[in-house]
Amino acid sequence: MNYIKYLRGFIGTKPIIAPGSAIIIMNMENELLLQLRSDTKDWGIPGGGMEMGDTFEETAKRELFEETGLVANQLELLGVVSGKELYFKFPHGDEIYNATAVYKATEVTGTLTKDEESIELSYFPLNSLPSLNYTTLKILQKVGYIID
Repeated sequence: MNYIKYLRGFIGTKPIIAPGSAIIIMNMENELLLQLRSDTKDWGIPGGGMEMGDTFEETAKRELFEETGLVANQLELLGVVSGKELYFKFPHGDEIYNATAVYKATEVTGTLTKDEESIELSYFPLNSLPSLNYTTLKILQKVGYIID
């Protein structure tokens, strides 16, 4: 069951607190993996909403695999980010306040493969990132990957 979709059936597009996970993947050249998202048409890090009964770590691993085809064999928790700064309104009107556990994958296997949530997947140097979606920018700032 898609928890967020289930909640939306009751409350429509009104704001909710959305627990989830985001995952930072760096390649051997110290470049950051980003996805060009099909829902918002902007660049972000892989991640998504928690499902009933999942842990934050399970959510991170599931979302990474679904969105990129990669398997995180080992994760490092970088922090939990939340608050007013992580409010987001989707183009279709849904409003959320993200409460996101942010992980860095320290061991990844698999082949990079995009799904329907990704228009493109690509690695970028930290000093030459494309225009990021607001949520990703705030997450990367909070965990120290981008300096304000």
